[in-house]
Order: sequence, then structure tokens, then C-alpha cells
Amino acid sequence: VIGGYATSHQPQFPKMVRRLTLLLAFAAFSGHAYQRAGVVMRATNGPNAKTNRFRNLASSVRRLAVSTGASVDEVGLVNKDFVCDDDTATCEVKTVPKKKQRDRLVCRIDDRWVDLTGWRNAHPAGTHWIDLYDKADATEVMHGFHSGEAMKMLSRLPAARPEDVPSEEVCPTPTKATYAFRELRTKLEEEGWFKRNAVGEAGHLLGWCGTMAAAIFAAKSGNFVLSAVMLAVSNTGAGWIAHDYTHGRGKWCSFMRGFGELCGGMSTTWWSDKHNLHHALTNVVGIDEDLMVDPALFLWQPSPENDNWLRKIQHWYWALPYSMLFAIWRIDSVKVAMNRKLNGELFRLAAHYAIWAMIFPVKVLLPAVFLSGLLTATIVTVSHISEDLFFDGPHKVDYVEAQLRSTRDFKCSNPVFEYLSGGMNYQIEHHLFPIMPRYKYPALQKVLQKFAAEHNIEYRLDGDWQVLRRTINNLQSIAKADPNPNGPPSRDDSYPTLPAI
Repeated sequence: VIGGYATSHQPQFPKMVRRLTLLLAFAAFSGHAYQRAGVVMRATNGPNAKTNRFRNLASSVRRLAVSTGASVDEVGLVNKDFVCDDDTATCEVKTVPKKKQRDRLVCRIDDRWVDLTGWRNAHPAGTHWIDLYDKADATEVMHGFHSGEAMKMLSRLPAARPEDVPSEEVCPTPTKATYAFRELRTKLEEEGWFKRNAVGEAGHLLGWCGTMAAAIFAAKSGNFVLSAVMLAVSNTGAGWIAHDYTHGRGKWCSFMRGFGELCGGMSTTWWSDKHNLHHALTNVVGIDEDLMVDPALFLWQPSPENDNWLRKIQHWYWALPYSMLFAIWRIDSVKVAMNRKLNGELFRLAAHYAIWAMIFPVKVLLPAVFLSGLLTATIVTVSHISEDLFFDGPHKVDYVEAQLRSTRDFKCSNPVFEYLSGGMNYQIEHHLFPIMPRYKYPALQKVLQKFAAEHNIEYRLDGDWQVLRRTINNLQSIAKADPNPNGPPSRDDSYPTLPAI
């Protein structure tokens, strides 16, 4: 009887765990869908929509202008600041006490200098963005990371006072290549290059579903090595898809933004903070966090006090720190979601790990995380770390030229590599047009090659194995070099930093 009792009831516990896990996943997705639907409704002024923070901000500027009898440009918001309430989604203009008044913070967008002093604290992506573009041209970054609707609202920002506009020496007039690039961007927008299509989106999602299904089947069949490999491929693919939706704009991307947490185990907020800054100021030493990999690896000759004996053999062990990428990112994602009380992201991350734990044993999960880290790190870094580094700070080179000098495309030699690369073999296209769907990049590559040739800017392209060899050779040359007494640190506290993890 006892044996019969145990036999009949042992399977109930795993079934209960599976049911609870599936219920958790369903609840996470349902909560995410409800949350994203609310975001879309607010963005489109749907029923019961809360006032958009930026739209309310612009209205405050207009009301201030009317109350003073001046135009919006004439207001200048001298000694004014915006105080925003996230709960009510409202902003109001308040006078800043004399002891707290600060220098004006201005930047140039589409050849118009605007005063962002009062708007700095209300910027949804953080104050560091505004500070990094003080007295600089932010046109390409604004168009690169914002929707058309947001760009229309930017025209309502107050103009900078003439005395606050920096000199030509501080912020030179954009080059002919930059103006030509802006014309190209407008042309591509008019031709619909930024619009997503169902076939392209379905293709990416089906690819991820297929690799995940293969990983599950292999695990259930007892082939744990194959399962770990396929789960690593699936996890890398999930990262590329989440990357697309985090960059992308529109209702579909907004709805799917939680894919990163639920399927990839990455916080969308953490990723946006880190990754967009890398896009805006690529390979700028002291700012670009993708360069802050020492003492594990050194990308230039360090000073003696920052040196490490491991540098001499870094070209032999580079794969080890690369493989830790996803593990570190996953830890950082949980820390950001917890510290900033991002409950929606935390819930989806919990559902992600619950589903993984239900399906895969530890001997599959751990190798898969480290293998996917190696794949992703290798694919991403080969396009940047062997290219030009900018040691003199930001905005010393025009944005377009800086992106072409700090980025390299590579041509995949087979369909498997093409799939694994997730569109990141078209890094030049991605850095110049980050919100464009990646399935448009192969055709865009020809357009940008022609553009670069017309403006005498090198368009850098290698084969897949050649670009990997270039990267390893670069690590080796730095390993053999002597320390540089003037070698700068990879982190520079004089620059505005990302929000703390």
C-alpha cells in the first residue's frame, strides 16, 4: 500500500511545479501586455490616456510664454526649471532659487540651438545624456534614438539666448558629409526604410522559437551537450531580438519590449542606459562602457599603475572573459530592476528563470549561459575594438565620420554565421540607423558604401574570419607593448556617468 501510494503521488509534485510556472509565465506576459498597451494608448492619446510628460512640458513652455507676453523662443527659461511628477505625469515650471541657479545648458539640434537647462531633470533617459551634449551638436543622436512624433515635439523647446551659444571653435559647423547624411536619412524615411514588415518580424521570432524547441527536445532526449549548444544559440538570438525591440519605435516594438526580460533574461532599462550611450559616443575613451573591460583585457597601453601581468597573455585567454558576458549582464539586470523598483521587469525576469529551471537541468543552463556570452561578445567586439579610439573626449569628430572610423562590418561566409550574427555583421548600418529594422541592413549596406565613397570616408569591411583575426592580433600587439606613462584609464569620473547599478 505504501509503495502504491508513493508511486501514484510522486508525479504530482512536478506537475504542480510546471503548472505554477506556466501560470507565472502567463501572468507575467498578461501583465506585460496590459502595461505595454497602456504605454501605447498614452503615446497615441487613446481613451483615458495620461498626459505625456513631454507634451505637458511643451504646454508649460507655451503657457509661460503667454503669461509673459513673449514668444516661446524669447522666453529662454532663464532661472526656470521643470519639476515633474511621474505619478500624475505632469510637469510645472518653477523659479530656481538664486543659490541653485546654474550655467545654461544648450545644444544644437537641426541647426537650432535650444536651451535644455530646465528640461534636464525631466529627460526620461536620464540627465547624463543632456550633460554629455552640452554645447555640442545632438542632431544625429536625437534622430537616431527618437520617433518622428518625439522629434516634432522637440521643435517646441525654447531657443538658447545668443550669449549662451558657443563659439565655432567649441562647436564647429557640421561638415558637408554630415549635411549629406541628413539628406540621406530624410530620403530613407520618406521611402519607408524604417517601417517594419510582418515577414521580417516573423522570421526572427520563428528562428528563436526553432532553436529553443531544439534545445528543449535535446534536453528531454538526454542529449545535454546538444541542448546546451542550442540553448546558447537561442539565448543569443533572444538577445538580438530584444536588442531590435529596445532600439525600435512604434506600437509593435513598444508592445514587445518586455521580450528582453521574459525570453532573454535582460533588463530593458539597464540595456537602454548602457547600450545607447555606446551608440552615441562609440569608442570615446572614458565614456563608452564597452571599452571598460580592464583589467580582464586591455584595449590600449595602460599606465604602469593600471597595468596587470595578465595583459602579456591576453591574446591567449580572451575567450574566458568574453564567455562571462551574459552572466555579468544577467546579474546587472536583476540589480537594476531591484534597485530602481522596476516591478514589471522583475516579474518578467522571475518568470524567465522559473521557465528555464522547469525545463533545463543545471548542466545545460550553465554551459549555455557562458557559451552564449562568448558568441555575443565575439560578434559585437570584433566590429569596434580594433578600430579608431578617441582619447580626446567627445565631439572632436563629426558624428558620421566618428561612426565610420570606429566601426567595421564583416561579411559572413555561411548562413549559420549569418544567423548567429543577428544583423550585427552590419554594424556600420546599425550605428548610423539604430532604429531601422535589421532585415533592411543588407540593402542599406550598398547605399552607405556609395555614400562613404562620395565623401572620401573609408567604409571598413572584412570577412568573418579576417575580422576575428584582426581583433586577436590587436590584443596581441597591446600585450607585447610596454606600459604608457600617459595611458588614460578606461573610466573617467570627469564625464557624466550612467545611473548607478
